Order: sequence, then C-alpha cells, then structure tokens
Amino acid sequence: MARVVILIRGNPEESHRPGEAIRIALGLAAGEHAVEVILTGMAPLLLSPQLEDLVDGEQTEKYLTTLCEYIETFHIEDGNAVDLSESRYRRDVLTRKQIAGKMAAAERTLIF
Repeated sequence: MARVVILIRGNPEESHRPGEAIRIALGLAAGEHAVEVILTGMAPLLLSPQLEDLVDGEQTEKYLTTLCEYIETFHIEDGNAVDLSESRYRRDVLTRKQIAGKMAAAERTLIF
C-alpha cells in the first residue's frame, strides 16, 4: 500500500483547487493508498460547517463525507487561525517540523 501525503494550502474561498485536492484524496484513499491530508493556510476552511460559501463547496462536502470513511483524522498546521470549533471532522494539530516529517516519509506527495 503506497503512502501518500496531500498538502492543501490553497484558499477554498478563492480557488477550486482545495476542493479538487479533496476529490483526488478520496480517489486515492478508495484505491490501494494510505492517504494523509494536511491543511495549512486557509485550507482548513474545508472542514468548516459553512462549505456553501466556498468555491465548489457543495461538491467538496460530498467528497469529504465519503473521504471520512477512509481517513479518520485531518491534520491542521499549528497556529492556524481558522475557527473549526463547530467542525464535525476529526483533526489534529501538527507543527511545521511534523508536517515536513510526514512529507519526507511519504512515497508520494501532492501539493495544492
């Protein structure tokens, strides 16, 4: 099983790329890949309950719901200012050093 890290750092309020990264994560996780998703910058907005305000938010919500069947926890960069207090998704906080370690240990890394 190939280990893949998907680092999402784009702003989902301005671009479709973060939502597309979630779709790709789902496709890989549903196959024979161990996928970890790391969200930095404004990307943690993908886990907020107000997805309808995001570019492609409605589609992203569908992908996220299914992705949770394959990924238990989303990783968020330490010090992130996005309020996720009402998020229904399980998440943990990683330092930049921990993020770098996960990326170095992965067989494949995708950055959006």
